[in-house]
Amino acid sequence: MNMSDTTHPDLAPWLPAIMAFVENSMALAIGIFNAQGQLRYGNAGMQHLLGTKDSALARECFKAPTFETLSAKEVTQAAIYQGWLTFGSESTPHRSVRGAVFRREETFLVVAEHDIEESERVNHQIMAVNREITNLQRELARQKAELAALNERKNEFMGIAAHDLRSPLAVIQGYSSLLTRYPDMPTEERNELLTIITDSIQDMLEMLNNLLNVSEIESGKLRLAPIDVDIYDYMDRIAQRNRHLADQKNIALCLELEPNLPSVQFDPHRIQQVMDNLLSNAFKFSHRGTQVTIHVVKSSPESVEISVIDQGQGIKPDELGKVFLAFQRTSTRSTAGEHSTGLGLAICKRIVEVSGGQIDVESTYDQGSRFFFTLPIAP
Repeated sequence: MNMSDTTHPDLAPWLPAIMAFVENSMALAIGIFNAQGQLRYGNAGMQHLLGTKDSALARECFKAPTFETLSAKEVTQAAIYQGWLTFGSESTPHRSVRGAVFRREETFLVVAEHDIEESERVNHQIMAVNREITNLQRELARQKAELAALNERKNEFMGIAAHDLRSPLAVIQGYSSLLTRYPDMPTEERNELLTIITDSIQDMLEMLNNLLNVSEIESGKLRLAPIDVDIYDYMDRIAQRNRHLADQKNIALCLELEPNLPSVQFDPHRIQQVMDNLLSNAFKFSHRGTQVTIHVVKSSPESVEISVIDQGQGIKPDELGKVFLAFQRTSTRSTAGEHSTGLGLAICKRIVEVSGGQIDVESTYDQGSRFFFTLPIAP
């Protein structure tokens, strides 16, 4: 039957123009499929919905209703299906549009209409959501890797801490047992053992305090209370606080501050931890009769630089990179058998950085070291 026999007489002359429009229409999708779902004809709109021009791939892109469902329906003059049609593939987003399916023997005519602008808008939204999901997955993977690294570090800390705590505990247990078994021990020997026990307890307390500091820092719970500080008065008190440690090894502790220094802004308690640690290390790794200097200058318009300079043993060049890492020790040994936990400089680094400064070291092996850090000038 000729198509013009079923159309209005006035439309017949316009059929070529109508067919040309249908061929290129994106809003009106027309496709003819065989019973196996292969595309025998598809205009631009149908190809857009399927996401392909390949007739063999059309079946995979025509998601619902399935061709098995359509083939089970009886042939009628009216549509065998009307409602939502779903298209999509792994490489194209799924789209659901209103349409109808007609059947003639083993051939299916699929007609659908959709708002191309709305479809593109939804498509862009879907792609944006997919990108966001991808970013979230990447962030989740990053956080998972970070948690794994932190857990590994925690296990390493626990192992090293247990090892370092075991030694003073063994000393305390051994000498306490001696004191118990020999109550009539001479006073001089008893006092010597008690001194060793006291020193071991002090080492354990230092280790535990450092572990608590590391835990506080790593968990993000380190809280600062910065105030404007007169650097002259503050450094004088730091020197007086540590002078007895210098005197024990006959080390001269000198204070050199540049004139006209401005007020500096920091948490006095936390920076005291830094200074105590740097000075303790300077005394620990210096020989008797040498000098340790606290030197303060204005290093830039925004900061001052504080240095602790010793005339000790220095650090080998290939070991400088690990001095601020937790539980890392260099080959340099204390000059009087003083104990080191390997945590102090790591704590100093984090405190200085959280305070808005930077910390570093310069050292010449067998000549001495300079540990220095910056702090912001009070606004």
